[in-house]
Amino acid sequence: MNAPVHRLLLVRHAQGSLGTDDYDRLSPTGHAQAGKLGEHLRGIDGARRIVRGGLRRHRETAESIAERHDVDEQLDEYRVDHLFQAAYDPASGIDLERPPAEAVADPAQYLQLFLDVFPEVLAAWQSARLRCPVNGSWAAFDERVRRAGDRLVGGLDEAGTVTAVTSAGVISTLAAALLVEDLAWQRRLNVALYNASVTEFHRQPDGRWHVERINCVEHLQAGERTLA
Repeated sequence: MNAPVHRLLLVRHAQGSLGTDDYDRLSPTGHAQAGKLGEHLRGIDGARRIVRGGLRRHRETAESIAERHDVDEQLDEYRVDHLFQAAYDPASGIDLERPPAEAVADPAQYLQLFLDVFPEVLAAWQSARLRCPVNGSWAAFDERVRRAGDRLVGGLDEAGTVTAVTSAGVISTLAAALLVEDLAWQRRLNVALYNASVTEFHRQPDGRWHVERINCVEHLQAGERTLA
């Protein structure tokens, strides 16, 4: 008799409202993505137990998957904007050139500019060369995300499949931990994760993890895929 498959699905929230006064709410595109994501997850029995972060974009995405979901605020994302602000401070020693005014005014149009630079900012935070009073230390973020991951894994014996709706930084951090990858790998995944993507892990009988798919957006058409 085969052992039951234990699945952990890490789902990035649908598109937020980048460039507006409240990024944390889903955009019209985000609501459409979330609807298709919900259909996809219900079709693969991925709506059995939903755990989401405490941010609005997590809640609005999870509501398109199932009516009921648990909340774990330790699945909340760090504040990317505050990491950039800390890096732009000349006292940081990062020597990061501030982007042009038009990019700051309309980050949605200049998203690639920020994505290209962000791994450098993230690496500085991870190595404790960059201090951010809002986000605290990378070590503290990593520790709380791993604690949240332990709780997700702890629910697998009962539920079989646990789906976590969270953000790119959390997903890439958990994925690196499960697969024993380094921080360079984590940073690459962090900036590559699509909105409403699914990353699926299976726990093997010996306790090791196998990644079944990563950053999967097969439920979205090419023109519906976004990075922020």
